[in-house]
Amino acid sequence: MEKAVIRVVGAIVERDGAVFAARRNPERSAGGLWEFPGGKVEACESPEEALRRELQEELGVDATIGPFIERSLSDVGNSRIELSCYAVHFEGDDPVASSDHDAMQWVPLDDLSSLEWAPGDIPIITVLAERLAALDRQAGDL
Repeated sequence: MEKAVIRVVGAIVERDGAVFAARRNPERSAGGLWEFPGGKVEACESPEEALRRELQEELGVDATIGPFIERSLSDVGNSRIELSCYAVHFEGDDPVASSDHDAMQWVPLDDLSSLEWAPGDIPIITVLAERLAALDRQAGDL
């Protein structure tokens, strides 16, 4: 039996060599694990629209969605999670509360692997520094 694919999006917000990470509330699926904030893509949405909506709903922030960074696939129970991550810039103040998370912090790129991450986010972390450096080089060429 083929697993149902659930499309989700995540925000990679990088500032001064650190990335914004959020820890799932204990009572939620993947509770206690760290992730890039975001959520499910609804049938009528583009990934970028879903990410903007999820960040507003969960974190109460407006965001500019930038380029695609990386995608991962992971099996969770009877489903396959397809996580697509995008570079994001928070508009205005950083989030101070979340409906889905019990902790949020800026984590230096070199320290990301010290956190216990949700399975779908782990492949993203392994290539993140390289992808962000490539985006910086592209921006410098514009």
